[in-house]
Amino acid sequence: MPYTQVANLDFEDIKSALKDYLRATSDFTDYDFEGSAMSALLDTLAYNTYYTAFNTNMVVNELFIDSATLRDNVVSLAKQLGYTPKSATAPVAYISFTATYSNSTSDTELILKKGTGFVANYDNTLYQYVVLNDAKAQVSNDVATFTNVPVYEGTQIVNTFTINTSLKNQKFILDNDKIDTNTIEVKVFPTGSGLSELYQITNNILEVDGNSKVAFLDEVEDARYQLILGDGVLGKKLENGARVEVSYIKTNGPESNGVRTFIFSGVLENVNGASPQNISTSITNSVPSSGGEEIETTAKIKFNAPKSYGAQDRAVTAQDYGAIVRNIYPSTSDIIIFGGEDQVPPEYGKVFIVLKPNDASFLTSLTKKDITDKLKKYMVASVQPVIVDPSVLYVELTSKIFYNSLTTDETPAQIRDKVIGSVQSYLDTSDTEKFNGKFRYSKIVGVIDDTDRSINSNLTSVMMRKDFYPTLNSTFYYEVCFQNEFETDCDDPVLSSTGFRVTEYPNFDVYVEDRSGKIVLYRLDTVTGEKVVLDSDVGDIDYVEGELKMYALTIIKGTYFDNRISLRVKPLSNDVKALREVYLDVDVANSSFTAYKE
Repeated sequence: MPYTQVANLDFEDIKSALKDYLRATSDFTDYDFEGSAMSALLDTLAYNTYYTAFNTNMVVNELFIDSATLRDNVVSLAKQLGYTPKSATAPVAYISFTATYSNSTSDTELILKKGTGFVANYDNTLYQYVVLNDAKAQVSNDVATFTNVPVYEGTQIVNTFTINTSLKNQKFILDNDKIDTNTIEVKVFPTGSGLSELYQITNNILEVDGNSKVAFLDEVEDARYQLILGDGVLGKKLENGARVEVSYIKTNGPESNGVRTFIFSGVLENVNGASPQNISTSITNSVPSSGGEEIETTAKIKFNAPKSYGAQDRAVTAQDYGAIVRNIYPSTSDIIIFGGEDQVPPEYGKVFIVLKPNDASFLTSLTKKDITDKLKKYMVASVQPVIVDPSVLYVELTSKIFYNSLTTDETPAQIRDKVIGSVQSYLDTSDTEKFNGKFRYSKIVGVIDDTDRSINSNLTSVMMRKDFYPTLNSTFYYEVCFQNEFETDCDDPVLSSTGFRVTEYPNFDVYVEDRSGKIVLYRLDTVTGEKVVLDSDVGDIDYVEGELKMYALTIIKGTYFDNRISLRVKPLSNDVKALREVYLDVDVANSSFTAYKE
């Protein structure tokens, strides 16, 4: 019997091996396999072997987290590492508002009832934002002031289950998609009692015994979640007939990230449970919603589960902090962590966390505090975490695309849209946009050229941009570092800015640009549009180090609603890098792409 190669999964190779085997026997030495019915039998055998080998290969692949492709299998393998995939996350906004009585009242306290809150109209879609628990405010002079009330996007849902001790395991499926598991609250009503006991969600069994009021949470089929109650060994065992009430938020994920305007739609009650009818509400302040995220993808589970296992629920190394912070705040785009000993001067006993969220340039102060508070239970004693805002270095492109109109029926606008899609797709799959990221000019130029066969060439230029937030109404020193050398061999100014206002000239917008190593302040003539220099020395520009230093500026108003000011410079090299806590972001939305027929 000849040696047969059994590792080959190709159909034709399998069939050829079967022929070789049969020809090696005396009965089929000169047999015509192609011109007889034996050919059909060989096809059947080859197909059977092929499918058997394929299915076996797939089954074996699904046994390992690196090669598994089905989400249910990946989730099951992640469980073996003690990892629970992150659910969808509801955006959170912080809202301050007042409730004013039209008439004098004897009420001493007002309560914003849980499950109610505010409505936001965002992109022509209405979103409900609710409080998870009752929010209370004291009434003073007929006014109740609610401060920084956290509200979550979504609908609060309550599921009720009854304990049946005839079942071996007390498992309950939360049959809703897009559950934010961070908002789950479990209340248990013992048999014959109207009072509830609060049970905590945990995945750590080290501090759990037979009397612990805990529940466990797992993802099961179809991205649903399963609640598991104790059995008397791990967690308190419930009596037959006990009622379990599970409340949670069903959210739309990141769809409403960035909402700033809200309309009150909540239910207010006094301490007696009555809803006063003579109340008007006014929102005094709101922190835009952020943090909304889709359910963790299969690819992210495969990436995060081993790293979470390596952290072992403690934060010691930088990798530990990275894994744990990503678990606490799923809407993390990228993160970099370094010890205080690396600072200049050193700050021992601190660990600095620089986090870039998916939907914004930086975190709000309230979100930072929430992450820091949740991080404390994982930390080594005496180590203080400090969350630092990233410095975002934006790259803006101006691209002229030239294409042959004889080889395509598409319009310039269609070619332009295809180029934008190609560039965005490249950025989504490359390592460009990140801490320590690198923008490669040749790669982008190639992506543009390869978008469509009709494109002959492109002429693309690069600008760098940084946004800074001035301290209003204070004379301040500002230093802005781009970490890349500036272009000097050109007649036009390297530096430009958006308009802002200063104390000395409060009635019109002023701008900055560079002239011979100095930063000058100017305005635009309302008639001619010419630049009128107001101050020829408000700072210095270091072309080699890529730094701007501005002093003696008392800014009273920025450019945008959040008072930020944008500074743009021309880099010496079209390849742009970002180091350490600087996050590189190619701003496609603010880039310019124009297609021209040739």
